[in-house]
Amino acid sequence: MRAVTGHINVARSIFDHPMFDDGRPLSPREAWLWLISNAAWRPMQVMVRNGRSQQLVSLERGQLTYSRSFLRVAWSWKSDKSVRTFLAKLRQEQMIDLQTGQLQTVISICNYGVFQHGGSPAGPANGPLEGQQRASNGPEENIISIKEKMLPPPSPSGFDEWYSVYPKKKQPQAAKRAFAKAIGSGAITLDALMAKTKAFAVETNWPALSKRDRQFIPYPASWLNAGAYHDEPEGGGGEPVPVARDPRSFTDGDWQKRLTYFQDSQTWLEVWGAKPGEPGCLVPSHLLLTPVSSAKGAA
Repeated sequence: MRAVTGHINVARSIFDHPMFDDGRPLSPREAWLWLISNAAWRPMQVMVRNGRSQQLVSLERGQLTYSRSFLRVAWSWKSDKSVRTFLAKLRQEQMIDLQTGQLQTVISICNYGVFQHGGSPAGPANGPLEGQQRASNGPEENIISIKEKMLPPPSPSGFDEWYSVYPKKKQPQAAKRAFAKAIGSGAITLDALMAKTKAFAVETNWPALSKRDRQFIPYPASWLNAGAYHDEPEGGGGEPVPVARDPRSFTDGDWQKRLTYFQDSQTWLEVWGAKPGEPGCLVPSHLLLTPVSSAKGAA
């Protein structure tokens, strides 16, 4: 039988098509195609986690990083050993290269470009990929991969502190851009913005708002883009808004509501003093030892 030559384009999503979701294990040929289809098609970064440890791993074109246990499940194979044996055979045939790192194993598809665009490899027919990432020896662990997505840009200086104060946590990437624009344009200084935001948080009394009322609080990006930090706060009857209450005057009921808000949103406002578990926390100890009630809102 004459060998068929040439190339075809196959969508990566073929492995997710419900037509083939029959639970049967992938054949070695299908597993090989799975590796090619899941390799990075451009340089990118993935997050690798091992328990509480995590690190960013840079992948070059044609590389991917998964644990053997992940591949076993993805391929519906019986054991991690079968995955390890298969990868070892691919490496022996110079179809892949393996670099074992502190938290991960990086798999490099040899001559990845040949499988993507056709043509002849620039080097030996099955030679190793040039410029591969090398990692130090270490155990292979669980992998959390951000496939075909670049990690979000780092936060502007001061943003994280500001965002923790703003009462509504929505669309953080848009908020980062609006924050950088407001500070970078000189429209307001960081110190002034922090003071205005804290006052706004007190004025809105977010913990006490119902779910229905919270929808009227603007998203952080909208608040920044509208220059709302220049607005003067208003009291219910036109009187000046009082400054934040001294948390030492809070009753048990006040603290219960704030603890519930903290449990639901993982946000603790600075005006309430030190966070539970930190030195100087003002929350009565008997409340910290009592399960938080489901009551919503704060006084």
